[in-house]
Amino acid sequence: MKDYGYKLCYKKQGKEKLKIYIITNSYDLANFHIRWYAKHSPPDKTLLDVTWVIIPIKSYAEYKRLWRNVPF
Repeated sequence: MKDYGYKLCYKKQGKEKLKIYIITNSYDLANFHIRWYAKHSPPDKTLLDVTWVIIPIKSYAEYKRLWRNVPF
């Protein structure tokens, strides 16, 4: 099975829907983003009581759909 990248998602306390925070190419980079956000998050946009989930992108079609709207 080939992984095309990873979606770093979070779920707020009491909610069921996962929201995508960032899309990365490696699992280590996704873990880095979780640690970075805990230390350097903006004071007005702090996500308290969230559960972080790293989900692999498993199909080429999903990979292309997710990267379609990336602004850079």
